Amino acid sequence: MEIRKIRSGEAGSIWRLLHDTVHRINDADYSQDELVVWAPDEYDAPHWVSRFIRTHPIVATEGRALLGFAELAEDGRIDLFYVHHAHQGQGVGRALMQRLKAEAGARGLKRLYCEASITAKPFFERMGFTFVEQKELARKGERVQVLLMESRV
Repeated sequence: MEIRKIRSGEAGSIWRLLHDTVHRINDADYSQDELVVWAPDEYDAPHWVSRFIRTHPIVATEGRALLGFAELAEDGRIDLFYVHHAHQGQGVGRALMQRLKAEAGARGLKRLYCEASITAKPFFERMGFTFVEQKELARKGERVQVLLMESRV
């Protein structure tokens, strides 16, 4: 498995991974309406390309297969962190998190934090994150429950 920065032309594949994973994994904890707001079916290429140019996510690949990706903001916020639904439980998330923590340490950050889905809470706990509070995000008229979690670097 290789962990590296995103490359030109990968935005669509990353968006597809996010969309498919949300709709296949998070449906146990969220309604269909919440899933559609969270990961719409329409790919907005200009939005995602612009976002990824700004955030420079890291990706996990094996050969030509995209296994997962993650973003780390300057303040230690992990905004997007997804592992392909077919590759969960295989160490991809752990490898991505180890890279994020190493990058955070190199930047001198003391804390990582995220607004995790209910579904992802056990993973983040295994990675050393603790639950801070439950939050409700308003997106396109829908309310989505997330969990503020944090970890010391």
